[in-house]
Amino acid sequence: MNKLSIPRDKERKRRGNSRFIFFFIVILIGLISLSWISLGQLKKADWLRIRKISVTGNENVSVATIIDLLHRFIGENLVEIKSKEVREQLLKNKRIEKINVIRLYPKTLKVKITERKGFLYVKSCEGDLFPIDEHGMVMEYAVYPSKEDLPIIHTKYQSRQLHVGSKLKDSFLKKVIDLQKQIIVERPDFIKSISEYYLENGQLFIVDTEYGTRILLDDEDLKDQLRRYEFVQENGDVNRKNIFDLRFKNQVIIRPEVQ
Repeated sequence: MNKLSIPRDKERKRRGNSRFIFFFIVILIGLISLSWISLGQLKKADWLRIRKISVTGNENVSVATIIDLLHRFIGENLVEIKSKEVREQLLKNKRIEKINVIRLYPKTLKVKITERKGFLYVKSCEGDLFPIDEHGMVMEYAVYPSKEDLPIIHTKYQSRQLHVGSKLKDSFLKKVIDLQKQIIVERPDFIKSISEYYLENGQLFIVDTEYGTRILLDDEDLKDQLRRYEFVQENGDVNRKNIFDLRFKNQVIIRPEVQ
């Protein structure tokens, strides 16, 4: 029987490949080990401890409030802190919706926040005002409440029920939120003219900021209803303290009180 022999050059080539793979694995293990050692040293380095917190994107949440929430991270290693923990800490403030955590080496932790916008003030039975967002969630007061000029909705809630973070599911509140969203889409400039919303005899009234006029609207063709309202206000000789009923097509019915 004839025996097959492997050429010596091919045998040497195979051995050379094996040595290359072996050395590659050794070097790779060495690099990984070195990386772990280096990372461990960085996590212990004093020169990477947080000394400053930088804040951007805030409008209605004060820098002092944000830094107070993140105070526990001062002195922590910038490499070792977890972005998730930073976000969880900031999300305790319901005004804050999104957070981007940025490490500015060697000593600065930067947070860029996106805030929830105030949508309405809910007025309690006791007369207290509580800001809510467009989903009906009660939020903290803005750092400068006077700059957050929002319409007020009169409700039957007691102040003790309106705690920060609670989501209100009142049917009247939902109706007002939906109406205001529709006005924002069709006539965004009119929002500044709305002072209050309230319910009387089952009807939703809007109070005009400038004139004190009480307005009744239908949820169809809002743009035309508001156009008729503004035309009468500007050109009609009317008592502006009356009720303007705009629910009837191409008409403005003015009456002194709810029938």
